[in-house]
Amino acid sequence: MEANPSKDEFVLIQFEGKSVPATIRDGKVLLPKSLALPSGHLRTQRFVGPRRASKNVRVRYVKQAGSYSTAAVARRVIDVLGNNTVAALLDVNQDRPNRWASGQAEPNEENRMQLADLDALAGHLLAAFTPEQAVLWLDGHDPYLNARPIDVYRLEGAGPVIEAMKAYEQGAFA
Repeated sequence: MEANPSKDEFVLIQFEGKSVPATIRDGKVLLPKSLALPSGHLRTQRFVGPRRASKNVRVRYVKQAGSYSTAAVARRVIDVLGNNTVAALLDVNQDRPNRWASGQAEPNEENRMQLADLDALAGHLLAAFTPEQAVLWLDGHDPYLNARPIDVYRLEGAGPVIEAMKAYEQGAFA
């Protein structure tokens, strides 16, 4: 008996330690939205996890760059989120972020790392959303996180929130 080529078949794909259901239609695997790339993105190689380091790449040096100074990062984050929000997210007095941005004070090591984390979050927010959408998304309930993204940031940092943004961009919950 010959198989009907227009009939869908269902398979399980092993992905990041999970079994993900997928459909095979006309000989092509249709990935669920949670694994799909945003439209306009082409996949040039099959996904097998993190990229392997090339043996030919070597870092010869890392130099100081003014655009990554503590003051510059503080100014960037304040410009995107506002001084009071930055102070609240970093759990510091409201005068601290502006003092860091002006160079009047230097944050301690923990605050420098938190500023860098917040800077990464702000960059991803502006890449994924308009400013108005970013405010709504941060304060709204996200199904990927099962919480408000701003609350997850306060508890766990930018990593999980950036992953949720990527899931949102890929239409995982559309």
